Amino acid sequence: MTAAALASMGAPVYLITNDIGTDQQGSFVTRWLRERDVLSAFAIRSEVSTPRIVVTADDNHTRTWFAHLPEVVASLERADLAPIAEASFLYVDCYELIEQTAVRVIEAGRAAEVPMLLNLGGSSLSAPVAAAIAGYPHLLIQTNVDDVEHQEAVAVAASLQEQTGAAWAIVTAGSFGAVAVSETEEVAVLAFPVEVRHTHCAGAAFSAGLLYGQRAGWAMERSMVLGSASGALRCARHHSAPLPSLDEIRRFATSANPVHP
Repeated sequence: MTAAALASMGAPVYLITNDIGTDQQGSFVTRWLRERDVLSAFAIRSEVSTPRIVVTADDNHTRTWFAHLPEVVASLERADLAPIAEASFLYVDCYELIEQTAVRVIEAGRAAEVPMLLNLGGSSLSAPVAAAIAGYPHLLIQTNVDDVEHQEAVAVAASLQEQTGAAWAIVTAGSFGAVAVSETEEVAVLAFPVEVRHTHCAGAAFSAGLLYGQRAGWAMERSMVLGSASGALRCARHHSAPLPSLDEIRRFATSANPVHP
């Protein structure tokens, strides 16, 4: 979703991901990425059962995940990382399940000296990942806390920044906005008021806005405001609705008043 949201903003995107099958789910993935102008590299293999995650949610936006992820790790280990050398910015999902591949991607990014945004997605910072990013000066690291733990966001960000030496550690806290901590600064942005239809992929939409701004050389606060607006529009629109363009996000951010946590 981060790749698609970035593409909708007009950023050049190249997605490196796992193999998919020729089944119904694989056809859906191929069509979905093509319709959203996401250039991607993956193999389509008839013997593969396309990995998928089914997400269910209630009216309180509580989500439960049912994952079908056959051979995802092995597939990612085969991925060609050569395009990373030509990237202007690298976004890495660093979930525990794919940690081994994430470390490999980090190493490729470091070798090419590509700035990177590493998203822990709420997972703990593991020893292998910490070792892989140690001392890298072009690092942003992101994670999230639940709304009920929003008061811990600054402490979580500060701890991550201290552990990793990242240029910035960013923590999203749902309807309570987001914070970012560097060695010398602390930035906070508020959430935008919307009628929430769902919260699925809101963090990914935030990441897209954040990355767009950082790639463009914007200040952290401006980048986070774009991320917050992108995330809010994600929550306000139907899951299958077209992703907003950069102009749409900017107009929304200008017209809407952020809510105070």
